[in-house]
Amino acid sequence: MRGNGLTGKLFFILMLLLTISLACSVGGSSEDIAPPEGNIPINQEATDRLKQNFNQAIQETSSSNEAQLRITNEEITSLVATELSHTDKIPLTNPQVWFTAGRIYITGDVSAFGVTNSSIIVATALVDNGRLVVEVQEAKMGPFDFPDSILESITQTVNETIAGILIDLDIVRLEILEGEMFVVGTRRTS
Repeated sequence: MRGNGLTGKLFFILMLLLTISLACSVGGSSEDIAPPEGNIPINQEATDRLKQNFNQAIQETSSSNEAQLRITNEEITSLVATELSHTDKIPLTNPQVWFTAGRIYITGDVSAFGVTNSSIIVATALVDNGRLVVEVQEAKMGPFDFPDSILESITQTVNETIAGILIDLDIVRLEILEGEMFVVGTRRTS
């Protein structure tokens, strides 16, 4: 039995080393995947502007009055970067988020087992019974697809976060345009 435990540990270590060496040899940098217009600047002013616009939209909305929120690439990228800097749960650095052709693209560097690879997540957003729902369509780290369990976890986390933020709003319209997303909603009555 003692030999089986040692053999299992040795097998695990060899598989880990093989995975790391594959990642090192075929992985890329964040320059491999970049937003269409180059890097999106990250700054606190954009984060503050998005938060202020969101709070203003919430204050202006009622059950009969629609509120509109416009979110730009710079604002969402800055907000994501700020939030990531406050958590160690997600090993993503250098995030870039942009809206185009009805989709949301998120890129950044993901570090795992001491190896850093560029990553991309492609998602769509839609309105379902007054709720904003994000569906992750594709996620890659270097040349590898993220496992389905991680995709499900990412999707669930994003949707729970959005639901917590937009708890008092019924979303009536959502548009993802070039460089920006528009969200229109009314105050939830129930």
